[in-house]
Amino acid sequence: MMKHSIFSSILFAALLLGCGKEAQQNNVAERTIKVQTGTLQEHTFREIFRAQGMVEASRKGTISAFVPGRIDKIYYDEGSIAEPGKSLFQIDRENFSIQLEIAQKDLEVMKSARLSAQQNVKLDQIKLEKAELDFNRAKTLYQSKAISTDAYEQAETNYNGTKVSLDGAVAIDNAAAAKVQQAETGLKLAQKTLDDSHPSVPFRALVLERFREESEFVGAGTPILFVEDPASREISCWISAIYWDRMKPGTGIDVYFGGEKACTSSIYYRSEAIDPASRTFEIKAKLPADTSLKSGTLCDLEIVLTERTGLGVASDAVLPGREGRMSVFLNEGGIAQAADVHCGLTTGGFTEILSPEQLTGKEIIVKGQAFVREGDKLEVER
Repeated sequence: MMKHSIFSSILFAALLLGCGKEAQQNNVAERTIKVQTGTLQEHTFREIFRAQGMVEASRKGTISAFVPGRIDKIYYDEGSIAEPGKSLFQIDRENFSIQLEIAQKDLEVMKSARLSAQQNVKLDQIKLEKAELDFNRAKTLYQSKAISTDAYEQAETNYNGTKVSLDGAVAIDNAAAAKVQQAETGLKLAQKTLDDSHPSVPFRALVLERFREESEFVGAGTPILFVEDPASREISCWISAIYWDRMKPGTGIDVYFGGEKACTSSIYYRSEAIDPASRTFEIKAKLPADTSLKSGTLCDLEIVLTERTGLGVASDAVLPGREGRMSVFLNEGGIAQAADVHCGLTTGGFTEILSPEQLTGKEIIVKGQAFVREGDKLEVER
């Protein structure tokens, strides 16, 4: 009797448990999930390499004194802009102007001496012609016994002496010509020294640093100013060697500073050598001429390794699927249906679908999918 009672209790409990599970399954099967749906959208997808780069100017340098002397004037303060060809500073102008004037006078003197030497050559040439005529006449008369031997010898001596005199005049003229050339060189040197006393640069220069003040005496080679061309600013970055093949000239770069996009550029230089210590190489990209980024600024870079247009879906719609695959839920006549997808790049909250044919024209669940299981009834919110 007791055995029968125990058996009945167990049977009753089993029936209750079975009924409970069946009721729970029916409740799950009948639940309705509110969702929002969308379709595949065309989108531009990018593969981005993120790095940091430093802004620097390609045309920059220290402007030093070319000549020794006292600084008369520095025309620009730090932060000032010097236009191309404008003098940056002036050193001892009065002294170098006087030296130029002296060189000019020296040249005038040498030219006058040359002119005198040339006149002496012409005069000796005339004398030689007369001495030659006298000598030839004396020779004829001497042969006819019309003049004495002494008269003939005097004519010959005068002729030979005149030739020697002409040779001397020519030598003096040559020396005078060399002195003229020497004076011309001295004048060029004095002019160059004066020009070097107020140097300029061939680009629009921003004065970044001023090392000396007016009235100071400086020697040749003393730094006076440090300048750069703002229009030549570029961004430089060192990248791991494993990306060398992908960082090709022309590759696009987005430049960010302070979380805001500053400009867009592209790689124009890629080092052909890998630094052996860091195993990195350098890339450079030119910045717009009107960039507000200053030299020395550290910027965030997004280097576009790949860019293509394709079909994609909101990234939140893509969920981890079976066996490590990715999947999305579709609205198939009001019932949730899972579909495996092959994903590509993700950009701006969209994920690229590489084989979109199976999803073309389908309603893809883009909101509420985290609560959906395959086979659930769906209520689509519009």
